[in-house]
Amino acid sequence: MERVLVTEEIAAPAMDLLRKHFEVVQGSGPDHVAAELAGCVGILIRMAHVTAEDMAKNPQLRVIAKHGMGLDKIDVEEATRRGIAVVNTPWSNSNAVAEHIVMFLLSLSKRTVLMDRLTRKDGFFKRDTYQLTELKGATLGIIGMGKISRLVVKKVCGLEMNVIAYDPFVLQEDVKDLPVRMTSAEEVYRTSDFVVVHTSLTKDTYHLVGEKEFGAMKKTAYFINAARGAVADEDALIAALKAGWIAGAGLDVFENEPPAADNPLLAMDNVIVSPHNAALTDKALLSMAMDSAMGIIDCLEGRTPQYLCNRELFSKNG
Repeated sequence: MERVLVTEEIAAPAMDLLRKHFEVVQGSGPDHVAAELAGCVGILIRMAHVTAEDMAKNPQLRVIAKHGMGLDKIDVEEATRRGIAVVNTPWSNSNAVAEHIVMFLLSLSKRTVLMDRLTRKDGFFKRDTYQLTELKGATLGIIGMGKISRLVVKKVCGLEMNVIAYDPFVLQEDVKDLPVRMTSAEEVYRTSDFVVVHTSLTKDTYHLVGEKEFGAMKKTAYFINAARGAVADEDALIAALKAGWIAGAGLDVFENEPPAADNPLLAMDNVIVSPHNAALTDKALLSMAMDSAMGIIDCLEGRTPQYLCNRELFSKNG
């Protein structure tokens, strides 16, 4: 029976499904791929990396599945060159992440974490020290109008916000069914009260948001990132927050994860953080696990998987 490595724990129904088709090797964590991949024709990863070196040492490998959407932990170019299929789960966690972004909008505008802390620590009457913000009439600016961003637009309709967005690959016609106005990146940063950046991490989007962008934002504006940490220059963000260039930030991701204990972001009252868990809802975890498992099964049983990332492999093979 062919062997498949699952580097980290996934939902039990997906493990049961894989075991009906293959010998499943339960890995011991994201740092042990090199030692545990030997003899496996498939691998399912969450936080683990699959490098060109891993592929070179395991010529039997035929499919790499990502439990989630982001492919920055996989050398997709090398996989394609070697004829290894790469599959992911692009729709499985979209709603969960969109909800998380809306949570940041509400929590930042109402300073929820700080107010909770003050109330618990005899700071009840310090409530007048901090100004809260209403979202009605505020401008939400979005950089990157993919699946998750479009869901965010739908979810904030009831909040009566003005929504503008920039994406070099999206025209106004493409989002005609949504209450969003496509504009320039410059206008998004300059006029928005909340800036959400949601793009995949590629060589082109690495440090997409830096000193220039933070400097262009309003001093009363908030920055939100639930995509990938390195999409924003973290040092530039820290500097902008310290200098008062922006009012605060909501972050589910960091350049280095987990963040160091002395990371200045963790000590700032105007920053709300979460441990890269936007996608970790009950429904999303099950969906990511099942979709990635089915991607492996389809590939290894000769069918074109629904979410194949390097589709040119199958077109070349007819």
